[in-house]
Amino acid sequence: MLTIRPMQPFGAEVLGAPPSLELSDADFEAVEQGWARHSILVFRDIAPTPAQQIAFTRRLGPLHIMQPPQYNLDGHPEIFVVGNATEEGKPVGMRDAGMGFHSDGEDKAIPNAGSFLVAVQVPPERGDTLFADMVAAWDALDDATKALLRGRRARFSRAALHHVHYPHLPPLTDQQLRDRPDVWHPIARRHPTSGRVALYIGRWAVEIEGMAQAEGEALIARLLAHAQDPARIYRHAWRPGDGVLWDNRVTQHCATPFDSARYTRRMHRTTLEGEVPLLA
Repeated sequence: MLTIRPMQPFGAEVLGAPPSLELSDADFEAVEQGWARHSILVFRDIAPTPAQQIAFTRRLGPLHIMQPPQYNLDGHPEIFVVGNATEEGKPVGMRDAGMGFHSDGEDKAIPNAGSFLVAVQVPPERGDTLFADMVAAWDALDDATKALLRGRRARFSRAALHHVHYPHLPPLTDQQLRDRPDVWHPIARRHPTSGRVALYIGRWAVEIEGMAQAEGEALIARLLAHAQDPARIYRHAWRPGDGVLWDNRVTQHCATPFDSARYTRRMHRTTLEGEVPLLA
């Protein structure tokens, strides 16, 4: 029997799902409702094949194919491989992905709606993922700051910060820069189905609409620190058989390091297409 058990400070565990994630319509509806209510769902004791993970995620909506394609699983481009695993001496996943609080695709015109990460191989220690409740972060802002932010947008820039967040990767090519122009998204973002308002700010934000550059940068830094308050953070310590489904519209997440010289970490992520962010 499938059970959804709330966690603290937010999120919920899904217990009793079949390892294949092949759910009945009734159980899948319960998962959908639980995801809308809790923002992140932690599945325990699952072991889907790549095809099964893709099929499960596709029931939630259209899938996004990640770029660059070299980190997508051979034969299953819907699976984005993260970690330091190698095959025949060659890396099969993107190393050091996800460091720094962010939501997936926040620097794109249409950010990703959700992501589902399944643990294939995890280190015995460290390598946790932190999740921030951005609805609670918005609710906790004082009235003056909310009034200041309502109706404003932030500029998110891959071009300005790629070298900061991915120093181990080559610089962006001219074509990549053309493919990822700066975008403006509402800082107070309304969820398209639940109607909840979330603070939408992340590591790619560089400017706030209608503010001097220095003033906007200072406010972004303050909002990021506010969003990362430990009281609103769920820390997921990965174990074999775990999968985490999160809503990028109302959460942020951040990878944490592990001893990659001693241990291997391999994760498979499916990613949902999103929609143009709604101004609250």
